[in-house]
Amino acid sequence: MAPASSRRRRRSDTDNTDEDHDETHHGRRSFADDIGSSKRPRLDEDGDHDVASEQLHHGKVNGAPNGNEMDDGFQPGAIVRVSVQNFVTYEKAEFLPGPHLNMVVGPNGTGKSSLVCAICLGLGYSPKHLGRAGSVKEFVKHGKDTATIEIELYRRPNHRKNYVVKVQIRREQNNQKWWLNGKETSHKEVQRLIRKLKIQVDNLCQFLPQDRVVEFAACTPVDLLRETLRAAAPEEMLVWQKQLQGLDKDKKELEQATHVDAETLKNLENRQQGLQTDVDRIREREEIIEQVKNLKSALVFAKYSEARTRHKDAKERKKLAERSLRRLEHDAGPSLQAVNEKQLYAQQIDEATLARKTSLKNAEDAAKKLARDASTASDKLKEFENGLDAERKGFDAKRKELAQSKSKITALQADIRNQPEEFNPSDFNQKIRGEEHNLRELEGELREVSSQREEVKNKGKTINNEIRQVESNIKSLETQQGQQLNFMRKNFPELATAWAWIQEHQGDFEKEVFGPPMISCSIKDERYSDQVQSLLQGDDFTCFTAQTKNDYKRLSDELYRVQSLSVVIRSCAQPLNAFSRPVSIDEASDLGLDGFAIDFLEGPEPVLAMLCAEKRLHQSGVSLRDHNDAQYDRLVRSGRVNSWAAGNQSFIVRRRKEYGPQAMTTLTKNIPPGRFWTSQPIDAQEKQEMNKRLAELNGERDILKQQYHELHEKIQAIEDRRTSTHDNITRLKSEKNALQKEYQKWQSLPEKIESEERSKRAHEQSMQDARRRMVDIRYDWDEAVLRRAEIVLRHKEAIENIRRAHQALLEAEIRGIEAYSDIEGLKGRNAHIMQRLDAEKEILQQATDDASRARDEGNRLSDEVQQVLEHEPEKRELFSQLCENKSSQDIQEEIGGEEAKLDIIHVANPNIIREFEKRAEEIDRLTRKIAGSNDQLQGLSQEIDELKSRWEPRLDELVSKINDAFAYNFEQISCAGEVRVHKPEDFDAWALDIMVRFRENETLQQLTAHRQSGGERAVSTIFFLMALQSLAQSPFRVVDEINQGMDPRNERMVHERMVEIACREHSSQYFLITPKLLTGLRYDPKMRVLCIASGEHMPREGRKLDFRRCLNIQKRLTAASA
Repeated sequence: MAPASSRRRRRSDTDNTDEDHDETHHGRRSFADDIGSSKRPRLDEDGDHDVASEQLHHGKVNGAPNGNEMDDGFQPGAIVRVSVQNFVTYEKAEFLPGPHLNMVVGPNGTGKSSLVCAICLGLGYSPKHLGRAGSVKEFVKHGKDTATIEIELYRRPNHRKNYVVKVQIRREQNNQKWWLNGKETSHKEVQRLIRKLKIQVDNLCQFLPQDRVVEFAACTPVDLLRETLRAAAPEEMLVWQKQLQGLDKDKKELEQATHVDAETLKNLENRQQGLQTDVDRIREREEIIEQVKNLKSALVFAKYSEARTRHKDAKERKKLAERSLRRLEHDAGPSLQAVNEKQLYAQQIDEATLARKTSLKNAEDAAKKLARDASTASDKLKEFENGLDAERKGFDAKRKELAQSKSKITALQADIRNQPEEFNPSDFNQKIRGEEHNLRELEGELREVSSQREEVKNKGKTINNEIRQVESNIKSLETQQGQQLNFMRKNFPELATAWAWIQEHQGDFEKEVFGPPMISCSIKDERYSDQVQSLLQGDDFTCFTAQTKNDYKRLSDELYRVQSLSVVIRSCAQPLNAFSRPVSIDEASDLGLDGFAIDFLEGPEPVLAMLCAEKRLHQSGVSLRDHNDAQYDRLVRSGRVNSWAAGNQSFIVRRRKEYGPQAMTTLTKNIPPGRFWTSQPIDAQEKQEMNKRLAELNGERDILKQQYHELHEKIQAIEDRRTSTHDNITRLKSEKNALQKEYQKWQSLPEKIESEERSKRAHEQSMQDARRRMVDIRYDWDEAVLRRAEIVLRHKEAIENIRRAHQALLEAEIRGIEAYSDIEGLKGRNAHIMQRLDAEKEILQQATDDASRARDEGNRLSDEVQQVLEHEPEKRELFSQLCENKSSQDIQEEIGGEEAKLDIIHVANPNIIREFEKRAEEIDRLTRKIAGSNDQLQGLSQEIDELKSRWEPRLDELVSKINDAFAYNFEQISCAGEVRVHKPEDFDAWALDIMVRFRENETLQQLTAHRQSGGERAVSTIFFLMALQSLAQSPFRVVDEINQGMDPRNERMVHERMVEIACREHSSQYFLITPKLLTGLRYDPKMRVLCIASGEHMPREGRKLDFRRCLNIQKRLTAASA
């Protein structure tokens, strides 16, 4: 709005609450049940009776046509009725729009945009399309649990009834419940119906809420083309566009992939050519390796053949050696017979010697065993001797115990003859019970008197606390803080209760919890008290301030849930120095301000920071002097201070940034006297009453002191009596126990005598048993002595056997020495014959060993040949040829020659052949893939050209129609506009450019969110939407406050064009939301104006408010005054 109008729209303090409080609002041709409203409804002076009777007479509600006239001109899916309950600002309202242009008017804050929100949410769309609240629960009216929206949509041609969509929003669950035509259904079913009716709430070209007007101008040309096609083109064009974009994307991706494959193929071919020489060298090397392998296999065959030959030669040599040895043995037989006989005798002697050594060893073993048996017999004798000593000692001990038992029996028999006096325990028990009864009575009396004393003591504590409280209150009357505390107790009892609890439990919190600002803060200069207080509300003076989240939760749980107190709790995480003033002190002075509200307050920094965060006191100016118009305009133009108090008035400037810097509203209020932070004279009467109460309390305390002293003395006397009684009980119990113990001891003597008699008999029996065991042990000892003597004699005989065996062995060894001496003499005489025999035997053994080794080697080589043939049976002939007429040495030399060739041929990369072959396969695969991709690209190009030939002409035709209407609209306001399609190669980048020109000396400029002013963007937006009107696919369109920022001339022209276009025959339904109306606008019979009325003067029954009757009354009053 213009600056002049901003100054003109300042409101008085009587109407400044329209935007600060929720009210129940009503729409034109609407009704509302306001029984639950928080404000008292007032009736107009004409009363309700005439209005109701006129409605019944004409059959209309707020001027709405009757009967089926409402259905004329509605398109399928158009909105016939919108009904809301407990929704945002509405408690209950119903809207009945027309089939063409519907203009919704009403002051700011009356709920015009709430109708837009109801349409969006009621048709199943998300709150994000509104640009407002983030969740549906925030649309439920304050203080209500649920909200209901019901929308009636015009039927399709093949249906008899309209569609009724109903949704219930539940605040606590933050969800929605749906009904369709009276039956509960799902959200998906509602969305399916909306799609069938071609309703597009998510399209800015069809549904433009207030908070998204700026988004339209900021919409990218690509998005604008898509949304335009959704709004004005047949569905098949959208399908074609998506297909073209998909095909174009596939084509580009395939071209890119083909290009990459072609580059890869070229690189592979170049690398393959460079490796050909190395591959040839490697293949030659592999041929040599294969030849070496074959020669090594042939070497096995050659060695096997040579081994067979050697085995055959060794067998022949062995046969010759055997024949030679047998011939020599036959010739030397007589000479060797004597030697052989002597050798046989020596062998017999050796056998006899071995037998005698065995006999000697057996004799020695037998002697050792007998020696061990003798030792065991000796140990047994010692064991019997030890047993006999133990029995003697046991016998002596039992004899002593027997004497002791006899002595005890004699003593006990003497004691039993001395009987004590008779003992009667019942006499003692009766005396003890009497004393215990007296003790219980004394203790009961003591408890009663102690309780009385404790009660008096508690009363004294209570009176002392009350005395201290009264004395503190008397002193506090003389201080400002005390006066504020006293004021809080009188006027805010729940607040005082909460503050008392916080002070008592202050140590339970992480950080200090501060009391209400009314007592924790004060004004530095009382001259500014009213101005500073005018910038705050009641809750700001009476709230508690917590410094941490945990303290906030702890305090909330205690005060809200446990004590159910109605208090306010706040917290602020930022320090006070984080809140900076918008201008310096000098700049504030130049603007006519003495400073900012925070400068005139003192108190705890967290509390001051909370007030800055909640009420922006660091940005709210204060002045003792009233501001004139010049000072007011200077502050408004500065744009840096939007709230201040000057003299007797406070000002709040509210700006709408989305509509430009000049769109603002100023609220003005008179400043009332402040209730807090004021110094007041001491209330003499109240102080007198407190002193009187203090005197009464002191008197009560003196009486209680006297009572406490008397009770204390009584308790002391009872204590003395109780101690004496307790001592008597102790003495009686001691006497009773002593007498009772002595009598019980005498009664037990017969039993003790019997017990000792039993012990005496047991000792006597034990002594008899010990005598019998000693006799048995002596008999066993005698037998053990005889057994040991027998073993000693047998051991002596065993020693004699050892001597004889040793003598026989010595004789055999001497004869053996003589026999071997004779053999050596005979061998000396026949030494030459023996040497020849040994030589022949050695030759035979050598031939035998050679034959065995040749056989083993032949077997091993035979296995190797078999293994070679198992692995390569097809090379049998090759191996035979390689070893034919060749020795193993010849083949070994050939292997050495081939390996020498391998040393000459070097290969840098042994895997080069594998890489070469793998690369060849990859080259072949890529060649086939590129050929197939080229075929696919050709097919995609043909498909794109065919689809584009159908889509592009229709797109050009559609945009041409939009452009004609858009340009014509701009011509009517002496400006220029154009809509054209931008057609780059990439189908994803095809866009719709809106070009505008508002001045003669300019060229067409693209519409953006920053290039044009707010009014120019609004005009361009509405003209573009009007250009789509005749082409629209959606049954209705919504535009909310598009005329914000327009100058009156453009607004009037835009309005006329909108009425002309939206009221044409077969045009879709249109909703225009606006907070203002110019005079002398054009109205068409087909359009319908919905006036939203709200406030304290609304009748209880919304149906009784008829604007037609109100206009008639106004006309009559105007005529009468004329």
